Amino acid sequence: MQSLTSGELAKLFHLKKYTIRHYEVQQLIKPAYIDGNGYHMYGEAEVYSMAHILLLKDLGFSLKEIKNSLENGLDHTETFPAVLARVEDEIMRLSALKRKVQNIMELRQSESHRLLAETKETRYYTYISAEYLDEYYNLNLKKLAQCKEYISHIFDEISYAVMENGSNIKVMYETNSSEADQILNEGVYYSKKIYVAQEEELEREIQLFYNELAQMDILFEERLFIHEEAYLSTFYKQSLVYSLEVKAK
Repeated sequence: MQSLTSGELAKLFHLKKYTIRHYEVQQLIKPAYIDGNGYHMYGEAEVYSMAHILLLKDLGFSLKEIKNSLENGLDHTETFPAVLARVEDEIMRLSALKRKVQNIMELRQSESHRLLAETKETRYYTYISAEYLDEYYNLNLKKLAQCKEYISHIFDEISYAVMENGSNIKVMYETNSSEADQILNEGVYYSKKIYVAQEEELEREIQLFYNELAQMDILFEERLFIHEEAYLSTFYKQSLVYSLEVKAK
């Protein structure tokens, strides 16, 4: 019979030796025998027991729940649908984080103050209610904190739709098609990334954007979209980063 010391068992599962001792104290696992030198030795059965314990731990069970399961021979397979749902939620969270990192990398690599023409897919946006905005269209964070559905969109998806020659401004965040108030249809968009030290500089940059479009005789739809690149702005201590965008006619 193959036997492993506690140190070897720990290395097999990439654990610290302390973890093996802790599991012994918690009576989750016990050695197959103790040799003449006082070493705790573990056989094949204990290896499989450890694998089972670590699986249950990965599935979200506490050590107390695992101990109860081992002592009473409980079958946790009925909880697997809920476990699977948690795993899928975590995959979605990590996928969103991956997209966020990719977006930041792409934005940092793109040139600022350069007019770009890009073909973009259809995008969908939901308006933020006026009750969460002040008279200058800034977010009222105290009120917004009471409305959890907006929280996850504050820093990475806030955009502004400027319509009707600037007389109508909508603050919005990207969403799915079923919730959309504003749709940016697939097509060619002219855009420019800008850095401003103060929000007051934004109006000047918008006018420069329009002037550049006019100089190039570019025809575009009336709506202007301003995307606040808040996460990217956190990497620039003295600047706020925005993307200006209009759809070509």
